[in-house]
Amino acid sequence: MRERFNILVVDDNVNNRLTLRALLGRLPGCGVIEAASGAACLLLTVEQEVHLILLDVQMPEMDGFETALHLQMTERTRNIPIVFVTATLKAEEFSKRGYGLGAVDYLAKPLDDNLLLNRVRLYKSLHEREAALEKHALDLQASNEQLQEALDRLRMTQDKLVQSEKLAALSPIVAAVAHELNTPIGNCMTVASTLDADIAEMEQILNSGQPLKRSQLLEHLGRARTASQLMLRGMFRTAELVSNFKQVAVDHASSQRRTFDLKDIVSGVVILMNTTLRKTPYKIAVNIPGGLWMDSYPGPLDQILSNLIGNSVLHGFDGRSEGLITLEAYAEGENVRLIYRDDGNGMTDEVKQHVFDPFFTTRLGKGGSGLGMSICYNLVTGLLGGTIEAADGVPCGAVFNIVLACKAPQVTPA
Repeated sequence: MRERFNILVVDDNVNNRLTLRALLGRLPGCGVIEAASGAACLLLTVEQEVHLILLDVQMPEMDGFETALHLQMTERTRNIPIVFVTATLKAEEFSKRGYGLGAVDYLAKPLDDNLLLNRVRLYKSLHEREAALEKHALDLQASNEQLQEALDRLRMTQDKLVQSEKLAALSPIVAAVAHELNTPIGNCMTVASTLDADIAEMEQILNSGQPLKRSQLLEHLGRARTASQLMLRGMFRTAELVSNFKQVAVDHASSQRRTFDLKDIVSGVVILMNTTLRKTPYKIAVNIPGGLWMDSYPGPLDQILSNLIGNSVLHGFDGRSEGLITLEAYAEGENVRLIYRDDGNGMTDEVKQHVFDPFFTTRLGKGGSGLGMSICYNLVTGLLGGTIEAADGVPCGAVFNIVLACKAPQVTPA
């Protein structure tokens, strides 16, 4: 429903007011309010919403000029359009004074009906446009607030999805490492048990008082040395797995910035990923020189590599009896170019076009979330300050060209 356009007619002559009321009554959507003096005019503008004032210049006690001056001094009434109406003060000096007091028009009596109505229509139209613009501005502000809330929710959701993908990337590594740890730990337990039984046998011989032959002692020492070497080998293997897993797990779980050699980070991820590929025909080859130092975030880089390797195994090598993943890197100015390639099934043009789209997956309904590559793209282009592109391998397979800033951009706090 449109707001009523209220016109305040201020004139000490009642007949003039009645004439203007009748004339203005022809305009739809307009309401007429009357005031017989400047003081009454000021009071009405406080009590009611007024959109236009037709103000007589000559009035007793407070004339139109003084009334306009008071209206200009008040915030509520300062922007109400004033049209001066006069029968005698028609000289240019009076009209200039009226315009100087903020009037939008200065009309002389007798008034031309059509002229007055057209002017009122104009001011009514301007008021409606201003009201529409104000409403539009309020609507835009409300929309912006809603969009900001939606953006905040989206960021929270994205953070949760990133964390979920981090855990998903770690899950197969955790299972593989646990399986790998069982082997050396189990061997150590078996050797330790055998060594314990051997020691108990030697104690029994010594406690019986029987003479201990040199050959028996040498045989026992040989078995003990072999057992200790086997246990040390198993412990070293266990410590290596635990150390690599701890570093990758810490990097996956956080986005802490630090200085690192790219070869060390990639090698650590590959060692652990190889535990998941040990019983498969798939291999990973690393051709990255040492000394490619980066001031960046190893955690996201670990996650990107884990996702790419997982995708090669799941998609690129699907139905194949063997597969090779190759990782290469070299310095390129202030950047490092990391090339990931596999010799698998490759990607169609459609897949390449949408591979970084959120929720895009070629395994719909088979457990694929379609978020892994989208998160990789966001991590590379955002936190790591680089670019990532998908291409075809030669003669087959898939290639991802990743350019990373040696010094990642500073993250601006939200």
